Amino acid sequence: MLTDDSQPQPAAHPDSPDLPLKAIAYSLDCLIPGFYLWLGPIKLRLGGSLPEKDYPGTIHSDAGVAIVLPGYRIFSTYQGDYDPRQT
Repeated sequence: MLTDDSQPQPAAHPDSPDLPLKAIAYSLDCLIPGFYLWLGPIKLRLGGSLPEKDYPGTIHSDAGVAIVLPGYRIFSTYQGDYDPRQT
C-alpha cells in the first residue's frame, strides 16, 4: 500500500523579495547550464538552480537574456556584477 505523507513545503526562501531573479543571478554566477530571461516582471529560468539560502547576489538590470552552455560557455546581455549594492 502506498501512502502520501508529504506535507506542503514552504517557499525555498520566503524572506527573499525576488527569488526568481536571485535564482537567475545565482545560476549565472555559478555558470549552471540553462536559458535565462528577465524582462521586468517576467522571469524565465530553464535549467539552473535555486540559490543557496545565504547567497546575497542579484541582477542589477530590468531586462536581459543569457544562455549558459556546458563547458562554462556563457552568452549574456548582462555585463554587470552580482554583488549587492549599498543604498
